[in-house]
Amino acid sequence: MDFKKDKKLFFIFIILVLLIGFLGVRRLLEPSALKQETIKINNSFIKVEIAASLRDQYQGLSGRQFLEVNAGMLFTYPDKQIREFVMRNMNFPLDILFISGDRIIKIAPNLKPESFSPQIVYRSDEPVDKVLELNGAYCEREQIKVGDRVLFNQ
Repeated sequence: MDFKKDKKLFFIFIILVLLIGFLGVRRLLEPSALKQETIKINNSFIKVEIAASLRDQYQGLSGRQFLEVNAGMLFTYPDKQIREFVMRNMNFPLDILFISGDRIIKIAPNLKPESFSPQIVYRSDEPVDKVLELNGAYCEREQIKVGDRVLFNQ
């Protein structure tokens, strides 16, 4: 048994394990490239990023400095449940639209940003399978209201 050779192989193995672990953790921490699509509500075409994974849904728009004028983030879920959202680490106000199927069932308008420990929880009140975040006051400006239909993949 060659102790020097075994020791060298052991150190190479440890370095490889650490490198693979570092790259894996780094990948988990980086935001993923979100799929994009365009939706239509009334006469408004909105370019949305799709947050379908738990990681992307937790991150949401937190930490971003701004959101383009006709842009948003669409959270999609495989089932309908009552959904809860907070304004954690937001830098600008949002309108949050709770959507069941293709209908808006609730709008939480012009919500104020909060810090890392948000105090206010916004609930859908009814089961929904989608939630749309837009710039604050967007719904008022574009006259979007509860009951309006959301057309996907426009």
